[in-house]
Amino acid sequence: MGSRHDTIQRSTSAGYRLPDRRTAQQLASTSSVSFNKSVTGAQPTSQPSTKEKENRCWEDTVRHDQVWREFVEAERRGGKRWHENWGFLKEYDSLGNKKEVEELPKEVPLFSDRIPNTTNQTIGSRMNTELGKTLVYMNYFLTGGNQKKKLGSELLPS
Repeated sequence: MGSRHDTIQRSTSAGYRLPDRRTAQQLASTSSVSFNKSVTGAQPTSQPSTKEKENRCWEDTVRHDQVWREFVEAERRGGKRWHENWGFLKEYDSLGNKKEVEELPKEVPLFSDRIPNTTNQTIGSRMNTELGKTLVYMNYFLTGGNQKKKLGSELLPS
C-alpha cells in the first residue's frame, strides 16, 4: 500500500511551499540562541582542550567553505537591499531633519579670479599677486630635492 504522504507537498500556514525533507539541503551554519547554552538537568560534558578544538575545526574544510559561501551570499543580498531598508538615511541629517537639496549653478566660469590657474603644473598668468609668489616659493622648496644636481668629482665615473 502506497503512502499518500509522498505525493503531498508541505506548506506553511501562509501558503508558502516548503522543500521536500528528503531533498532539502541542510545549511552548514546555524544561528540559534540556545546553540551554546546547556540544557537544564543535563550532565555537564568534559570540555575538549584548545588543541582538540583547533584540530576538529580545521578537519572539515568543506564545511568551512560552505559557511564562508553562505556568509558571502548573505552580505551580497544585504548590500542589494540596503537602499530599500536604509536608503532613507541619505535624505536626513544626524539630527533627523530633512536635508535641503542645494541646486548647482547652471554655468560655472572656467577660470578663477581669486586663485591662480594651474594647468599641467604650470602656474597661470597671475604671478604678480602675493598668492602667486607664495606658490612659486613653496614649489621651489618642495621640488628642490628632486631636481638634477651636479655630482662632486669623487662621485663621477672615471
